[in-house]
Amino acid sequence: MSKRLILVLALAFVVSTSFAAYAGVQNIKVSGDINAIGIIRDGFDLGYGYPSGSSEPQPKDINGSHQRLFADQVRLRVDADLTDNVSATVRLLQERGWGNTSGQVNGTDQNNYNTNNTNNIGINLDLAYITLKEFLYSPLTMTIGRQELMFGNKLIIGNGSQLANGAADYNNLPKDLSVSKAFDAIRATLNYDPLVIDAIYASVRNTVTTVDARENLYGVNVSYDITKKVNLQAYAFAKYDKSNNASSGASSGNTKMNKVVATPGFLLTYHGQNLKASAEAAYQFGATNHAGTTTGAASEPKEVSAFALQLLGDYTFNKLKMKPSIGGGYTWLSGNRGSRGGWDPMYQDENLNNIAYAILPFSNMRVGNVRGSIKPLEDVTLLANYGYYQLDTAVSSLTNQYTNTVMAMNGSKNNLGSALDLTVKYDYTEDVQLGLTYGSFWKGDAFLDNAHSAMQVVGNVKVVF
Repeated sequence: MSKRLILVLALAFVVSTSFAAYAGVQNIKVSGDINAIGIIRDGFDLGYGYPSGSSEPQPKDINGSHQRLFADQVRLRVDADLTDNVSATVRLLQERGWGNTSGQVNGTDQNNYNTNNTNNIGINLDLAYITLKEFLYSPLTMTIGRQELMFGNKLIIGNGSQLANGAADYNNLPKDLSVSKAFDAIRATLNYDPLVIDAIYASVRNTVTTVDARENLYGVNVSYDITKKVNLQAYAFAKYDKSNNASSGASSGNTKMNKVVATPGFLLTYHGQNLKASAEAAYQFGATNHAGTTTGAASEPKEVSAFALQLLGDYTFNKLKMKPSIGGGYTWLSGNRGSRGGWDPMYQDENLNNIAYAILPFSNMRVGNVRGSIKPLEDVTLLANYGYYQLDTAVSSLTNQYTNTVMAMNGSKNNLGSALDLTVKYDYTEDVQLGLTYGSFWKGDAFLDNAHSAMQVVGNVKVVF
């Protein structure tokens, strides 16, 4: 363990004892987890290579398409109950590839986007929020600060971290494996059991204060338990994105972007003893305007009109010895239709298949999944998940989300390919779990060259305390 991490742990202890002395803390709970990961990846560029001058995976072989590395993810959480109705939560997070003790990737500091502190090893404030129960009104709870927001199956809201959505590899850790998903947000929860209403505001990105360059999220989620097994949720979320206006001056070369996307929808879920099923549908509307500059006129807005549909189901044979389960799902995310834009992934966090989650945009596709699991031993679980991917609308190009490469596509074909994930989990103790996952993605004829495929092997040991 590094000296800096020891220092942070000691600081957390001092802060917690200070709370006990000066804030009248009723109870303090310290928890966390450590996850050590080994990663082998091949072909995530799908044979298209990497953009000139871009940051390729680190460490890498000479051709840049292979990754071999170990990494760790360490989280330390402190929950403090100040009174019956007031509590505070802080969680620290470190994610890094082994050997990257100074936060350097090819001589550039990659820690916490801080290019000045070359001794930083990437310890970040992952959660920091205050919870106020019975705030002004007994059913109302306010949660203020950096917090996780996850609604339903996370088709719309689940991941607010720029690290996991389009940022470069972080401290040698592939971005799609990051556990940093929190939002800087205010959440108001009205609990009229069985009716629960959540209203949220989140500042997703606001890195430049001298111009109007920000990305905000607004939304309401209404959940109602029809019975003990059936729940209905209705929601409306809106994203207001002007984050590309990141210029403190009036340079004519800086592109402006103004995107407003509203997403109303509903989710119906059933949780029985053996069967779990859900049906979700959503519609998007809004406009995107992003062809102007800080001094020039912007283009005419492009209308956004898109749909999403998802059906999921899993059945577990609990009375059988090895508790086998079988399940499947269908996900439809509409693409461009004429002058109308396709589905905006918003802040989704759905991992339909591991490699597809890392590479493919969560838009303009239809996905069918078949999955199953079995427990040959009490502490061993085997899982398999197959996915078949198609474009909703054929396109001439597609951006690889992992490499940021624009890939030329066969504009008359829709078959993106298929994916398979095979996983074994071993519960070493109640607190320690070992896992090993093999994944493949085979390209379909929608790609101009379907001879390349991607694969990965990820092993991990995780302890929770």
